[in-house]
Amino acid sequence: MRIEPPANSQASQPPPAQMAQVGFRIPMAKPRWTFILLGINIAVFLAMTLFGALNGLGLNGSQDTRVLVLFGAMQNQLIAQGAYHRLLTSMFLHIGLIHLLFNSYALYIVGQDVERLYGSARFLLIYFLAGLGGSLASFVLGAGGVSAGASGAIFGLIGASIAYFYLHRETFGQRGQAQLRSLLMLAGVNLVLGFTVPGINNLAHMGGLAFGLLLGWILAPKYQAPSVFTPTADGAFTLQDSTTVGRRLPHLLAVTVILAVLAWVGTMHWRG
Repeated sequence: MRIEPPANSQASQPPPAQMAQVGFRIPMAKPRWTFILLGINIAVFLAMTLFGALNGLGLNGSQDTRVLVLFGAMQNQLIAQGAYHRLLTSMFLHIGLIHLLFNSYALYIVGQDVERLYGSARFLLIYFLAGLGGSLASFVLGAGGVSAGASGAIFGLIGASIAYFYLHRETFGQRGQAQLRSLLMLAGVNLVLGFTVPGINNLAHMGGLAFGLLLGWILAPKYQAPSVFTPTADGAFTLQDSTTVGRRLPHLLAVTVILAVLAWVGTMHWRG
């Protein structure tokens, strides 16, 4: 984004063609938690594989239902009996190497972008709350089988990216609008695959996407001119982000209430 200082009638004012433009750049955080989450996912997968190898399952421990349940996979009847931790622990489990590689690649690409734009604290809130929303959608509406994976949280990151580029569609112009279209297509294609390919928990994908959109809208940065104009070496100024987690606490509490209600509905459904 570039602006020009306003012209006036003073004789000393240079003609418009010679007026210098002032460049602005948005603040960007350095990705950190994206790589930590990737490391946790890989470490848990290796632990499951090792556990399976030590118990006669070869290298297929992560694909064995008993191992998955032991490590904290989702199983709706168990959650309704009080094992609510499975709503979160299941986000770190993956069923087979292909599942791990696919989700790790998606987290590596999308996670870095979201963490750069939203910052580490808001990135973690989006990841865990959207992932929890995906798990709860599966808990309330899904079947009673075992499921696991980080894809609900990853869809939450995609939803947050969609919210960001929609809110700033005018700021970034055609490039931002192209990015928005690409994200919408990415979400749409993956949801269609979830409906057509057996074994995919598409309820978790849709729940994660919906909560990611909501959280991305709530926590999206709002840029304003800096209070102190200190240019960088190339003469640009970094905008300030007026959004903070503290200012969004009432909205985040409302999201938490929605999640709690979904947990209660799911519990009543599976206990009944």
